Amino acid sequence: MAFNSRFEPLVAQCEQKIGHTFTDKLLSAQSVNNAAGANAFDVFNGKFELIPKNDRLAIYGDSVMASILSKDWYHGGSDKAAWTSIRNNVLSNDSLAKTGFDFGLDTCINTHAGTTAVSKKMMATAVEAILGAVHLDGGDNALRRVMGHLGLISQDDLSVMFKPPFSPLAYRSDAIYSR
Repeated sequence: MAFNSRFEPLVAQCEQKIGHTFTDKLLSAQSVNNAAGANAFDVFNGKFELIPKNDRLAIYGDSVMASILSKDWYHGGSDKAAWTSIRNNVLSNDSLAKTGFDFGLDTCINTHAGTTAVSKKMMATAVEAILGAVHLDGGDNALRRVMGHLGLISQDDLSVMFKPPFSPLAYRSDAIYSR
């Protein structure tokens, strides 16, 4: 399964940057598509396809990331205030946009004609959509690996890693449980 033009290099760049090769290339194309109209069409497996915009996939991605983080939070034994801090710091649009720009994902996003730069909101949406696509493509383990690769969770034990200003003292990362 392959694209003919616009999306193939975007998908290949995205896969390289996030450390995940998609089985479902059409799903990966949707995750990087922020455009509509003529900029959202491509030839896939010899068939002209309209690639859906990534906003619906972003909602799914936000939800499954929250599920992964809340599971770690729950098994870590932290209080409700810690969860609020985790959610606000790891899943905020600012955090996700920074992560996307840090990994150069802005070069992978298909935008509307005339769009000269990827905004923070577009980047956060794309990161959510990409992670949602990873989950649909490979499940929890694939999502955890990519979240670890992007620094959203710890690479060592694939549990929540907190970025300042969150205090890691409020979270017990020594909890062991089956994933």
